[in-house]
Amino acid sequence: MKSAFSLLELIFVLVLLALIGSYAIPKYMNTKNAAVITTVKRDISTITSSLQSYFLLHGKIDDLNEVITLGSDDWRIEENTITYKTAKGDCVFIKVNNEEEQIELNINETLDNICKKLNEAGVVNTTTALY
Repeated sequence: MKSAFSLLELIFVLVLLALIGSYAIPKYMNTKNAAVITTVKRDISTITSSLQSYFLLHGKIDDLNEVITLGSDDWRIEENTITYKTAKGDCVFIKVNNEEEQIELNINETLDNICKKLNEAGVVNTTTALY
């Protein structure tokens, strides 16, 4: 006589796995989003500090590539703007205005959930002096 699982036992196990998954997957996604938000906030702070330090030493910023080396594919440098992109588009813009000696931080909080959570975490449109 062969022993095997009954159909009822298999359905019961599948229901239990589905319940565990319905709890664990959202928790995992929230943890991942929180880590991304913390990392982007840290990156913004580091970028701002680097720009201010470079400006204090040299009096101007001609090329952002000389000031900052970004190792992440999510950040990109174009002319006088550093941009953070998510899957849906550009989320954070850091623009250096040499004429007014300012750093302009803009966030598109309506783009997606990450941008919205960044805004809720305190990343807002601001202007900071380069000196």
